Amino acid sequence: MEISELKCVFDAGGLKSAIVTTAPLSDGYIVIVINSKNKQEVMTAQRSNKEPRIFKSISAAITNATNIGFREVLFKL
Repeated sequence: MEISELKCVFDAGGLKSAIVTTAPLSDGYIVIVINSKNKQEVMTAQRSNKEPRIFKSISAAITNATNIGFREVLFKL
């Protein structure tokens, strides 16, 4: 899901938590959100519904998670 979609779902109460973790096969980080049904969704890049959005730094990934509305973000290695 793109960030704009995630914001709408968050505002409707459909997201429980956010996790920032290392991107598989890449030098970067991804944001994973857990919805109200405990299903994981990966933040995708704009204009691409299938490619995960890769952030170059932990700070950028956390900033995007807080822009969705989360006040707590879990970081996993």
